[in-house]
Amino acid sequence: MAVLAGACGLLSTNLDQVIAIAIPGPPDSVGVGDTLRAHATALTAGGDSVAATIYWASFDTTILAVADSMQGLFVGRAAGSTSIAARTGNLRSNPFPVTVTP
Repeated sequence: MAVLAGACGLLSTNLDQVIAIAIPGPPDSVGVGDTLRAHATALTAGGDSVAATIYWASFDTTILAVADSMQGLFVGRAAGSTSIAARTGNLRSNPFPVTVTP
């Protein structure tokens, strides 16, 4: 299983600070009318996972709509490609491509 992590924010010497969002095997496709569920984990500078509220977004909601931002639920609306991303606080993941198939 591939784990992708994205981070963009300020760092400090506090090893308990969340510095990355790990997205294990990000989803890469969903059918029109189907639901996609994305998962992510917040990681500290010490490498530990911690409880954090993670919000999800779609870069094009006409292709992939956000059904529940906190649960990582998306619904395919139209065939095409877009990207999704997660965030916690000011920390954002890298965008991950998703294809919506007919």
